[in-house]
Amino acid sequence: MEAGGGKTPIFDRILNVGGAIAGGLLVAVMLIVCTKVAVRYFLGHGLIGIDQVSGTMMVYITFFGAAWVLRREEHVTIDFLVMQLGPDTRRWLNVLVSVICAAVCLILTIFGTVAVISSWQKGILIPAEIEIPRAINLAVIPLGASLLLIQFIRRGLFYYRGGDISRLKAEG
Repeated sequence: MEAGGGKTPIFDRILNVGGAIAGGLLVAVMLIVCTKVAVRYFLGHGLIGIDQVSGTMMVYITFFGAAWVLRREEHVTIDFLVMQLGPDTRRWLNVLVSVICAAVCLILTIFGTVAVISSWQKGILIPAEIEIPRAINLAVIPLGASLLLIQFIRRGLFYYRGGDISRLKAEG
């Protein structure tokens, strides 16, 4: 059982879909970049729009995968400092960090949503090799931030109720 997981299986499935999408996009980025390199090597010219498309995909990978990774407690942490703390201090630190991060995700969700709506209404295009609506690049930010917001709340409640990640990691 992951931190904050198990109580809402539908949300966990949504996070799993996000993780799968992120993984699929990562493979797609690898393939299109390798294709671009091969075409440049063999034909002497690159493919138009590959850098732009792969950049957009990287943003989607980040925001679709972040909440899934958080649920598994696999984000990068400074363990050598945190593990020096006592179990109670570590637990309350995790609660505090979850609350702060949830607040940041709420702000990101609100302002991201406003930016997407504004970009869509104004018809803003990204001036590049392929002109795509800016809203397409931005849409995943409030979506991913809202998933992270929910997962940080779940994580904070998990630790608040006495959850211990070291026990979870030992269970596997």
